[in-house]
Amino acid sequence: MTITGPHADLLSAVGALRTHVAAPRFPLAAEGVDDVRALRLELLQRIDDYLIPRLREPGGPLHLVIGGSTGVGKSTLVNSLVRYDLTRAGVLRPTTRGAVLCVNPADVAAATGPHRLLPAFARHGSDRPHGAGGAVATPAIEPRLGNRHEGFTLAAHPAIPYGLALIDAPDVNSVSRANRETGRRLLGAADSWLLVTTAERYADSVPWELLQEAWRRRMNVAVVLNRVPAEAAAEVNQAFAEMLDTYLPQAGAEIPVFTVPETALTAGLIPEYLLDQLATWLRAISQQPEARLAAVRRTILGLLDDLPQQISVLYEALTAQGEVANRLRVQADLAYSGERAALHDAVAAGELIGGTAMVEWQSLIGPGRVETLLDPASGVGSSARRLLLSAIADQVSAAIARATEQVTQEWRGTVPAEAEEEIAATAWKQAGGIAPELGEWANRLGDQIARTRLQPDGAEGEPDFRIAVLIATVLCGRELPRQRRRRKAEPPTPAVAATRRLADQIFPGGLAERLAEQAAAALDAALGALFDRYAFRHQRMLAELGVDPDAAKNLLEAGYAVQRAR
Repeated sequence: MTITGPHADLLSAVGALRTHVAAPRFPLAAEGVDDVRALRLELLQRIDDYLIPRLREPGGPLHLVIGGSTGVGKSTLVNSLVRYDLTRAGVLRPTTRGAVLCVNPADVAAATGPHRLLPAFARHGSDRPHGAGGAVATPAIEPRLGNRHEGFTLAAHPAIPYGLALIDAPDVNSVSRANRETGRRLLGAADSWLLVTTAERYADSVPWELLQEAWRRRMNVAVVLNRVPAEAAAEVNQAFAEMLDTYLPQAGAEIPVFTVPETALTAGLIPEYLLDQLATWLRAISQQPEARLAAVRRTILGLLDDLPQQISVLYEALTAQGEVANRLRVQADLAYSGERAALHDAVAAGELIGGTAMVEWQSLIGPGRVETLLDPASGVGSSARRLLLSAIADQVSAAIARATEQVTQEWRGTVPAEAEEEIAATAWKQAGGIAPELGEWANRLGDQIARTRLQPDGAEGEPDFRIAVLIATVLCGRELPRQRRRRKAEPPTPAVAATRRLADQIFPGGLAERLAEQAAAALDAALGALFDRYAFRHQRMLAELGVDPDAAKNLLEAGYAVQRAR
């Protein structure tokens, strides 16, 4: 993101911070992660909606959000200030169904230009009759946000003070979740906030929470107590003042409160004289460029003051994500390394294959069949090789399936559902990827045998069968002499004894032992590489989820850079 403007250093620092806030997705389940995701989105929106455009153009019209609960008369208040029906007031709930951006005609260019606040919000032209009552036609600006639109109805009228943009916001307690979210987002992108409430609704909790947030951010804040019965005015004002002292004791007299008495409307508008004090305050905060800049500066500083606390929360969450990711990596590594170690032990003990495969092999190498087996024309060698490799493949497939299932169980509920589905889908594809690995190992055994320079009388014969004999010798867990010296050897099974006799016959002079030792080491290395590749699939999955081990540090450094650039 290229950023220019009068505050280039701060803009660049904020742009870098935005990058480091946007990059992590917090994909792994952890305590409080939903709140952290919401905070991340809120911070991104405030940077995009307000901080960057305001730093680029601090002198634009002051954006005043008029917010409050359902049915407190926000739209009627806006229309009454302008003395024209700019924004719809109604009885249906929610009453304010979409935000209305009301500006002086001289501010339309700033409200729709490249440095406008809330640049992602579309600007729709007003459907009110143009020309009536001084209303001015407005352009439409419609950027697209994914598959959904968010935006304003843009209304221009000369009665709105130059330098002031009034935003009639959706109800903060709307029955519509989208309206509530839009209302909060508008508050996050405002220079000032006008809370509208009534004698019946002034104790609503949601507006008070937002009022506290707006004050904490140093915004210009004011309150309108609307539709207050004359006989209850003193009591309502006293009660509201007490609540203000309770919830915002530090605010003191800095938050102006305007009381609008209950009265009959004229053509749907509040009598103008009842709004004189409010209109005077609006002109005071917006007409003078110095006053607007002071309000903007206060709000920007409030946002910047909030950043360390927000970044701290994200930093801790990113650290937790890294710890969870490390735990998942270790779980995957242990699952596969454990199964690999079990296979290694099974090969060494001669226990990798047995049952039907061993019976078939023993039958194949029965007494008196050696000459036939070594005859290339018999074709038995390729069958024997496939038999033994398939038996190994079955055991390896089962081991990888067990490791995958272990990882699936341990990762369940921590990784996103689609990642769990990918792990499960991978498990179904594993068997087809193992046999080629073993075939490559068997081919290398053929090269190994060819380099042994057998005697001429032993050099003839079926190459595949020689490979099969060497494979079988490895799988029998053949004991070398130094192993026999360390422990008492148990009597071999008939199949193992027959295999060893056959190996000594085909690879005489101690060659069988040397070849078997080399082949066993090669098998162990091949299986190790194979298991590492399957374990890496899970590591890659974690990487694709976007858990960057450096994200927390980078975010913290970006936050420090923003504070240094202030």
